[in-house]
Amino acid sequence: MRFELDAMQQALAAEVSQVYESLGRDADPRTVIEQLGQERLLAVHYPIRYGGRGLPLAAHAAVCERLGELQLPDVAHLISVQAVGCTILTYGTDAQKDRYLPPIAGGLLFASILLSEITAGSDLAGIETTAVADNSGWRISGTKAWSLHTDWSGLALCSARTRHGANRQDGISLFLIDLATPGVRLFPVARASGTPYFTVTLDGVHVGEDALLGQLHHGWALLPAAIGFERTGFDYLTRATRWLQAAETMLRRLTAAEQAELAAGVVGCRSKIESARALAYHAVNSAQGLDMDEIAMAYAKLACGRAAQAVARWAGRELSAALAAEPEAPEAAVLRAAVDEAPEFTISGGAQELQLDLIASEFPIGAAVR
Repeated sequence: MRFELDAMQQALAAEVSQVYESLGRDADPRTVIEQLGQERLLAVHYPIRYGGRGLPLAAHAAVCERLGELQLPDVAHLISVQAVGCTILTYGTDAQKDRYLPPIAGGLLFASILLSEITAGSDLAGIETTAVADNSGWRISGTKAWSLHTDWSGLALCSARTRHGANRQDGISLFLIDLATPGVRLFPVARASGTPYFTVTLDGVHVGEDALLGQLHHGWALLPAAIGFERTGFDYLTRATRWLQAAETMLRRLTAAEQAELAAGVVGCRSKIESARALAYHAVNSAQGLDMDEIAMAYAKLACGRAAQAVARWAGRELSAALAAEPEAPEAAVLRAAVDEAPEFTISGGAQELQLDLIASEFPIGAAVR
């Protein structure tokens, strides 16, 4: 199964590469991201008035893939532009769109999502963070977990309970929080590989009435879309591709007999990546504007995550001797990081069990059980 970019997608990906190369490979990622924003490349699917190019979501997917290949942080496109920006674009007021979308699209404002909590895990209805109304807005208190690049961010999309309703989903509201507001504190949590997660505490953080995103008490209905905007799997896909390239480089240093013995494993990994890529592009190509099919996204994210894990597992198992023999090789560092990071993909950005549950709901037996 193969998927090829069309002429427009290829041109956009080439533009991204040109900007990257013009600034030099050692440029600060934030400098690169800002320049991409100035060229209207970060959010090509946003309307022109908000800093985009008014192109389809599939065009943005090609940009995302190239950004991942260049190892630019996911916060630039996956979280800021997609998860937070597209939620504002879809559900925000005109004032919120005018205020936040141009700097996000311009690479001048990074954003984080504060939905998960340590005591709730993937159960986004199990939150304990509260927002209590006062005369000029709300006071938000609680602790959010597993947020990436929050130290870069100036804005956060945060869920909080604004009342105790008839069920756990009722009474959840979404707020846009300026992370420079007094009462916000960030605590880094080290990971086995990559940048740290952050735990974010909110101690009576005041937000104005204009911080509410969507309807009061009815934020739960917005969450599937907010999460879905980041769940096409391109972040996993580009890691899988990069990891396999590193593995193939190390493989070429082995004897001909050793290469022949491992060839089938390489083909299997490549097949998983190509199939996952086709599913990811199917999800964005079939979108109606920003509205993507939830089941198609679940298939794509699950396939991309599992493809990346398969590459890391295979490389860690079959190339262990080569990694030990050349510990200082750049490819060895990439693959060691892959082995450390890949297990996270089972739960990050929405557990694989959640994707399987969505997929099962498409079939009669799934619907009957539910």
